[in-house]
Amino acid sequence: MQPKIFIKYGEYDHLKQIVDGKLRFTPSQNYVLMEKEQHNKGQGDLLEGKMKIKIERAKMYHPETNELMAIIPQSECLVSIQDVNNMPVFCISGYDEKDIKEKDGKRFLKISHEKIDCIKTDFKKATHALIIFDISRFINDVSQIKNHTVANDYIHYYDYDINTLQMFAYLATGSEEYEKNKEMVTTYDNRFRHLLCKDIAFSQQQEYRFIVLDELIENPVFYPFNFSSEYMIVPIDDLYNVIEIV
Repeated sequence: MQPKIFIKYGEYDHLKQIVDGKLRFTPSQNYVLMEKEQHNKGQGDLLEGKMKIKIERAKMYHPETNELMAIIPQSECLVSIQDVNNMPVFCISGYDEKDIKEKDGKRFLKISHEKIDCIKTDFKKATHALIIFDISRFINDVSQIKNHTVANDYIHYYDYDINTLQMFAYLATGSEEYEKNKEMVTTYDNRFRHLLCKDIAFSQQQEYRFIVLDELIENPVFYPFNFSSEYMIVPIDDLYNVIEIV
């Protein structure tokens, strides 16, 4: 998905902070704790920054004697990468041509009621929506946060009940294309890609992320930046109607 419009959902005062040039980044660990403590799966996610691996039943034999050494039962484990959960993350939703209609030379935002219902369920405190029309400018503004390196990309959604080669390829190379019999290795430097993967259960959020690569945090941090995009802030229920795009 190549988004054309960004929407940030939240309380009005929090959204106004973004327009005023203060961007709140959160350690991804907060999303894990949010589901664990508040049982809010949607905004929270126990699998944030983790990879679920399914292990089939297997037998281990000594390479020389062929003696049976162990039997590994069928199981499932979660792999967490070092420092990933303390990387600063800013999340926003991206909408593309499927949500944009054209008529008489004008463009209109028309998000399905199903998607809005999902957002209101996942983000229970959200009362308003910050609609950002020039996403290229916004991406550039965030990328220019002083003294920091910021990665950005849309979320890649995978079925976490299946260990897909596409996901492993993305984590290792940044591309879902893979070559047969080619070794794929994830490293500390590319660990941020784990924060760009989520289970398909979250796909209605159509999330886009910004990740600070050179700092680890334990609590939310505000980074000053220059907000220069055309925008509007509307009550979230207004999205059930058609909105003309600037």
